[in-house]
Amino acid sequence: MVLVPLLAFVLAATSVRTRRSAANMAMLGALVTFALSLLVAWGLTRRSTPFQTTYPYLNVPVAFTGPVNFQGFGIDIILRVDRLTSVALLVLEICVIGGIAWHRLMGRSEPGGARFYALVSVLLFGAVATLVSYDLAELFAFWGLAGGATYLLLSHRWGSVESSLGGRIALVLPFAFDLSLLTGIAVLYSHYGVQNIANLVPILHSTPGVGVKSMVAASILLFVGVTGRLGLWPLSLWLTRTATTAPPVASALAQSVWSVVAIVILYRLMPIIAAPNVATLRDLVYASGVAAIAAPLLALFGNEPRRAMVLAGSGVAAIGAALVVHAYEASSTSFAVVGVACVLAAAPARAAATLAVSAIAAAMRTDDLAEMGDGRRRMPTTTAALLLSGLVITLSAAGAISLAVASGSRFGFALGEAVLLVSITAMRVPLAIAIGPLRRRRAFEPDRVREGPNAALGWPFWLVVAGAALAIASFFPAWIGFLDGQKHNAVPANGVALWVGAALVGVVVTVLTYGTNKDGALRLSAWLGIGLGRLLDGGAAAFSRFIAEPIAAIAEHISDWIQQGDGELARAAAASGRLALAAARAPAVPLIVVLAAALAVAVGLLSPGVFR
Repeated sequence: MVLVPLLAFVLAATSVRTRRSAANMAMLGALVTFALSLLVAWGLTRRSTPFQTTYPYLNVPVAFTGPVNFQGFGIDIILRVDRLTSVALLVLEICVIGGIAWHRLMGRSEPGGARFYALVSVLLFGAVATLVSYDLAELFAFWGLAGGATYLLLSHRWGSVESSLGGRIALVLPFAFDLSLLTGIAVLYSHYGVQNIANLVPILHSTPGVGVKSMVAASILLFVGVTGRLGLWPLSLWLTRTATTAPPVASALAQSVWSVVAIVILYRLMPIIAAPNVATLRDLVYASGVAAIAAPLLALFGNEPRRAMVLAGSGVAAIGAALVVHAYEASSTSFAVVGVACVLAAAPARAAATLAVSAIAAAMRTDDLAEMGDGRRRMPTTTAALLLSGLVITLSAAGAISLAVASGSRFGFALGEAVLLVSITAMRVPLAIAIGPLRRRRAFEPDRVREGPNAALGWPFWLVVAGAALAIASFFPAWIGFLDGQKHNAVPANGVALWVGAALVGVVVTVLTYGTNKDGALRLSAWLGIGLGRLLDGGAAAFSRFIAEPIAAIAEHISDWIQQGDGELARAAAASGRLALAAARAPAVPLIVVLAAALAVAVGLLSPGVFR
C-alpha cells in the first residue's frame, strides 16, 4: 500500500513521456492504493488492535557509558495503522483520485503534464507514509518529502511572474513550519533519546533532568510545525497567496491532503504536546480559537472567491484543532477524535470547492465576485457543486461542536461564532456567483461563458458526496466510537439543534443579504478589503522603515568594519613578516651585540635609584 505511489512515480519518471500516459499511471497508482486501503480498513473492522510492523533501518553505537537510550542512534521504520488512520488514508486517496480525474480534462493547458502527475504520485506516497509512521525521525522524513512535492506542485506554473512570487511564499513559510517540527523532535530526542512515539509517551515525566521549560518548548514547536501545515490563520498565508497562482488541483490537494495529514499527526502527538502543563494547553486552545474566528472573518474583507474559500476551510481546520487540544485540556481525551472527524469531513468538500470555484473563475475570466454572476443559468452544475461544498464545510463544523462542546461554556460560545462566520463565508461565494447579472467587460463576452467538459463536471460532486457522508456520520456516536475504539454517548437533540441552528442562521443571513442587495454587500466587502490592504501596507512600510532598514544598515556597517579590520590585520601581519625576514637575513653576531647593549641600557635605566 505504501510503496504503490512510489512505484507509480518511478514508472512515470523513467518510461512515461506523454500527458495521457502520465495521468493514467498516476490514476492507476492512486486507485490501487485506495483498493489496498479499503482492504486494510475492512480488516480493522474485525479487530480492535492496530496493525503494526517494524523494520530496523539504522542503528549506530555512539557511546559505551551513560544512559542506555543515548548509547546508540537508531531509526526504525514502524508502520502502524489503526481505524482512524485507515479512514484518513481513504479520505486522502479520494481527494487525490478526484483531483487527478478533474485535472485530466480541465488541466490540459497546464505546462509539464507528465511532471505534474509524477509530483502528485510523490505527494501521495509521502502523505500515506507519514500517516502510517510511528517513529518521529521516519515521520519527519516522509513529512519533508510530501512538503517538497507540495512546493513543486504549487510553483508548477514556472513561466508566470505571479506564480513565481507565490511559489516563494509556498517555499519559505512551510519550510519554517517544517523546521519548527524538526526542532521540536530534536529537543525531545536530546532529552529522552527515544523516537518511537509508543516508547516516548510513558517516560515523559519519569526521565530525570528534564524540566518543564524544555517540555513546553518542544510542545510549542511541535504544535506550530503541525498547525502551519494544517493551514491555521495566520499561518495559512502559503495557501491564500497560491490559491490564484497555482494550478487548481495543486491548491486543492494542498488544502485537502495536508489538512488530513496534519490533523491526524496532531492527534497522534497530543500526548506529547499535553505533557508539560495545563497552562500551555490553555494558550494553544486560545490560539486555535482566535484562528477559527479570524480566518472566516477576514474572508469577508475583499471579493476574491478562491481566497475566501481557503479561509473558510482554514476556519474549520482551526475548529478541529481547537477541539483536539481542548479535549486534553479538559481531561476528556475521548472527545479529541471529534476534531479529527470534523477536519476529515471537510477535506473532500474543500477540494471540491477549490476545483469548482477555479473553473468558474477561469470561465468568467475574473477573480472578483463583483464581476461574477448568473452562474445558475450559465454554469448551473459547477455552481451547484460549489454551493453544496459550502454547505458540507459548514455542516462538518457544526456536527463536531455538537458532540464535544457544552452549549453554556465560553469555549462553546467562541466556536459557535466561528461556525456562524464559516457558514457566512462558505455561502456568500456561491450565492454571489449564482445570482445577479454577468456584465460585459472589455474583451469579455458573457455569452461565451459555459460549462467545462461533461466528463469533468461530476468529480466535484463525488467529492461533495464523500464529505457529506463523513459529516453526517460524525453526528452518530457509533462512528466516533469506531474511529477511536471508545464508547460515546448520544448527542442531545437540543445540542444538535443549537449548533446546526447557528450554521443555518449564517446561511439565512447570507441568502437575505445577497438576495436583496448583492451589489451593496460586495461593495462593502471591497471597501473593507481595500482598508485592510492599506493597513497591511502601512504596517509593512513601518516595519521596513523602523526595523528592517535599520537592521540592514547596522549589518552593512558591521560588515564594512569587519572588512576594514581584516585589512588592517593583514597589513600588520605583512609588516611583521617583512621584519622577521629582515631579521633572518641580518648577521647573527652583530645583531646579538646590539640586542645585548639595548637590554643592558634598559636594565640600567629601570634599576631602583637611577631616577629620583
